[in-house]
Amino acid sequence: MLVASLFWSLNPVAGKMALEEIAAPQLAFSRVLVAAITLFVLSYFRVKSFRPREIGWRPFVLGLIEPGLTSLLFVTSLTLLSASNTVIVMALMPFSQSIMGRIVFKEEFQLSVWIGGVLAIIGIAVFFTGEEKGTESLWGNMLLLTVFCLMIVSQLLTRKIMKSDIPAIQVTASQMISATIIIFAYLLLFGNLDLPVQITSETKLALIYLVFSMSIPFFLYNLAMRQIPVGMASLFLVLIIPFGFFHASVFLGEEITWAKSFGAVLVMIGVALPHLLQTGRKRLGVKLQSK
Repeated sequence: MLVASLFWSLNPVAGKMALEEIAAPQLAFSRVLVAAITLFVLSYFRVKSFRPREIGWRPFVLGLIEPGLTSLLFVTSLTLLSASNTVIVMALMPFSQSIMGRIVFKEEFQLSVWIGGVLAIIGIAVFFTGEEKGTESLWGNMLLLTVFCLMIVSQLLTRKIMKSDIPAIQVTASQMISATIIIFAYLLLFGNLDLPVQITSETKLALIYLVFSMSIPFFLYNLAMRQIPVGMASLFLVLIIPFGFFHASVFLGEEITWAKSFGAVLVMIGVALPHLLQTGRKRLGVKLQSK
């Protein structure tokens, strides 16, 4: 999860660099295509087979949602927003566990979730006071909100799939294959298949990183969901904020103001608080039982 968070925090920065010369649909398609080929080959040689009937339909549906639609919308939002802006929304993913538990499983919200949610909302409000206002910013944030909602659905599917005996690499390979299909269909209907004639060396490096970084964090995330509790995995996603801010400042020269920093700290506390309090209560209960 630590390595996956590091990859995800660098993706917005590399994406902003690549989008200076490459169109968003082409960038999204390049990433999922290389990831699909790489993971299919690795899956075939590791498991010695790749049979869709044995894998089932769920991993392929998961791929249509994430990284299919989510990567396309996320890359498009990068053309409208700063990298630090997108990092904040990505770090809110741990709240989706509580939201999905309430909607699907009719679970009650704990008090710590409410407190954490309020802190995160205040943090986002403070963060956006330091952002430029405008039509592009509004559309970009609407796209990010859509990405967030799609990721909520994908996390539910991931939890169900990773409880099965399907190898994690086959699940990830299936995701990338169906994602490639949906983004290629978008290219045929609405995009442009012509690649840029010349691109700079910086853009080439960013593109190389992006196409090979698509598969690694998703595979690590799927593997982590099988090895550690969901709450613990979600806590690692909070690290996307400091990692992402550092990368945005160093590689893009984005200004991280005090308002953005304070808002980000509130978001991090709000996201981490419910899981930390829940872990503390469990440890306290174990100690009391042992006594």
